[in-house]
Amino acid sequence: MMDSLPDCGLVLLDTEGKVLSWNEGAKGLLGYEEADAVGQPFARIVPSETLDPAGAPPALAKARRHGRHEEICQRTRSDGTGLALREVVIPLRDPQHNLVAFGLMMQSLAAHGPSASTSTRAAHAAPNPSRRKARVLVVDDEDIVRAVTSNMLDDLGYEVFEAASGAEALDILTRDESIDLLFADVIMPGMGGRELAEKAQAIRPDLKLVFASGYFPHALREKGNLAPGTDVLVKPYRRRDLARVMSRVLAEDVPDLEQSSWSRAPVPPSRDYAGAGHAWL
Repeated sequence: MMDSLPDCGLVLLDTEGKVLSWNEGAKGLLGYEEADAVGQPFARIVPSETLDPAGAPPALAKARRHGRHEEICQRTRSDGTGLALREVVIPLRDPQHNLVAFGLMMQSLAAHGPSASTSTRAAHAAPNPSRRKARVLVVDDEDIVRAVTSNMLDDLGYEVFEAASGAEALDILTRDESIDLLFADVIMPGMGGRELAEKAQAIRPDLKLVFASGYFPHALREKGNLAPGTDVLVKPYRRRDLARVMSRVLAEDVPDLEQSSWSRAPVPPSRDYAGAGHAWL
């Protein structure tokens, strides 16, 4: 999945900030080959004046402290030129909540400029002022996959919330009646996507559903992991595939602002523990 996202740099760092993995997107953005990047400190592409006293990128400490860090920043390409990036850092923890690595996602700001694709420009077209953004809850136990999906949906103009488990997703849906669509991984520890969907629609019968999985849909249906007729995206998928499915499933079925009235105000997911969901702003 990482290598199939040429416009998105996905990097795995160890706890000291050294590069463990380097995808094609990172190579395209910064010019470094995987062999040149892996094993090297990520600080080599961070302007020296922005490093902390220990010589590490401050984003790592901020992500470790807050559970997630996002910023617009300058990075240095292999040819010495600077590049403005949107960068997200997420600490990755084991089941005992010990820090084991950092997931780093990078996207060039130029991807949102005049040279952006037609589908991306259409997604950012001026919205109908009488309609609100559709609200999507993304559920995936893999932090980086969840972050990439949320970033794509955010780029497509949706308001996105995140949950790292089925239980967390149900808690959000119970407290927030404004969620329009549940976007869930099929295979997750504990509560899988189908069980989550059934419980979610018991709470919200009108809730739209889209699933994602690395397995083929027919295999999931044969094993009972997926109900017949369910919309599913096979990983890895591209932004345009996501946009097409979201548009079809929602089918403009988002209430007008003047007609919508919910008994509860939207409540952002909890930030109380590592891996908890965050609203992607």
